[in-house]
Amino acid sequence: MKFAPMRPLSILLASACLFAVPTIVVGDETATAEPATDAKSETINVFDSGTLVVPAEFKRAPKANNIIEHEFQASAGEGDEAETARLTMMPASGGVKANIDRWIGQFSGSDRKTVGPKETQSGGWTVHVVEVSGQYATRMGGGPFAGGRMVRNDGYAMLGAILVEPEGDSPRRRQYFVKMIGPESVIKANGESFKKMVTSVGQ
Repeated sequence: MKFAPMRPLSILLASACLFAVPTIVVGDETATAEPATDAKSETINVFDSGTLVVPAEFKRAPKANNIIEHEFQASAGEGDEAETARLTMMPASGGVKANIDRWIGQFSGSDRKTVGPKETQSGGWTVHVVEVSGQYATRMGGGPFAGGRMVRNDGYAMLGAILVEPEGDSPRRRQYFVKMIGPESVIKANGESFKKMVTSVGQ
């Protein structure tokens, strides 16, 4: 009777290591490593009449004040070179043109550029989008509309959208503001995601 030759113990141990489930040791405990999960988009309810699909790359951030309903952070670049912009959402009032003119008026300088406003339809919603770049002026340390010292930021940009709900959803067509403000490079890098998000409201 012939017997199969014995494999060296070192070869058997090496083979077992190739197929072993990786483990992570934390303190005195050993846990099986779990595969990383992809970040998911978030859905925002707007007046119970529509929803905004916020892409996963926009990260939740603390609200700067109680007037803001939701706040996120957009970014561009890696590591120490990364820059960020604020993305805010809130219900508001006033005429569409008056508010857009006010937003544009927050930018100045010989290099100021304005694109729009452009109007599109999304399932009965009217979406007004404007793009502005230049020197951005804002107040720090005060309320959302007054107070605090004026701070001017060069090379900034804004993507702003006013979402007007469909006719008949309320006695008056309510408005929802979505704005992304920060370094122009960040706004450009996230511009398409922003536009896709605001036009998702009626889909």
